[in-house]
Amino acid sequence: MLYFISLINLIISVQSLFLFFHFIFKKKGELLLNKIIASLCLLFALIVVNTYLSLNEITNELVQDIANNVMWFIGPGIYFYATYHQKLPTKQILLVHSLPYLCLALINMLHLSSSFDSIVPIIAFTQMSIYLFLSIKICINNYKAFTAYYNWILPTVVSFTLLIMINFTLRILSSFDINLLSNTLLQSFTTLLSIPIFFIAYKEMNATDSFGIQKKKYSTTPLSEQKLKEYQESITKAMTENQHYLNPNLTLQQFAKHLNIPSKYVSQTINQNLNISFSEFLLSFRLEEVKKNLLDPKKQHLTINGIAEESGFSSPSRFNHLFKQKTGLTPSQYQKENKS
Repeated sequence: MLYFISLINLIISVQSLFLFFHFIFKKKGELLLNKIIASLCLLFALIVVNTYLSLNEITNELVQDIANNVMWFIGPGIYFYATYHQKLPTKQILLVHSLPYLCLALINMLHLSSSFDSIVPIIAFTQMSIYLFLSIKICINNYKAFTAYYNWILPTVVSFTLLIMINFTLRILSSFDINLLSNTLLQSFTTLLSIPIFFIAYKEMNATDSFGIQKKKYSTTPLSEQKLKEYQESITKAMTENQHYLNPNLTLQQFAKHLNIPSKYVSQTINQNLNISFSEFLLSFRLEEVKKNLLDPKKQHLTINGIAEESGFSSPSRFNHLFKQKTGLTPSQYQKENKS
């Protein structure tokens, strides 16, 4: 039994190191996110190596101290991972969430305070619990808005939190000579904590977009809310009053030139305000014009293709396809069903 558990710990430690190097050198996806995952994998590699040595009765005080104190950084690491979609951590934030714990780790490792050594497990558990519960709260609050991202991160963080609580409870009971598990199994329980981290790592391993985390559009060309509103009013007015959509050859650049607004801002305004592209925006006006003309008695002398052409469509076949796609009816069906 001991040999089997020891072998598992050895395999997990080697795998953790492999994942660490993979994410350190990974170029796809979010680079900062890769570093956060790499850090978590390294932390667990150190923890599991220590477990392996302990199971084989190999004493190494330095490894033991390092393994005990890397626990300070697991909570912040998971927190940054869970909140990455909402707010990218800056260098200042990373330092604020790491330097205090680095100081605590040094105090503990250098044995500068014997009383501090005895309360480290309580402090570390409290610290990790706060970070984990904050992570869960953020996942729940943003679940509906970013389901694709949080529908697997939330259960991962929850399962990790439960394992931490079970592990801590078992160790507290053990200190009171209530041993629900053998010493070997209790030592190895920490290894189970690596499972949720491995799950995150393997999910991200071959990702190019970090599972739902896309770099925000227009991050280098931000527009204020006021500018977006002004540009949208100009765009809509030009379409409704001047009917630029009737020009079958209208391009974004031509339209932007008429408005005297850079084309990138025209595209950005439509995309941010309406969540559609310029071509989709143009199509919506043309389709509304077609629907109006199909029912206009003054246009009855025109064929359907003629009406489409007058409404800004240059290709009859593409017009018919788009009309059916958007309305669920062919132009002739729409005309028959809506005539009074």
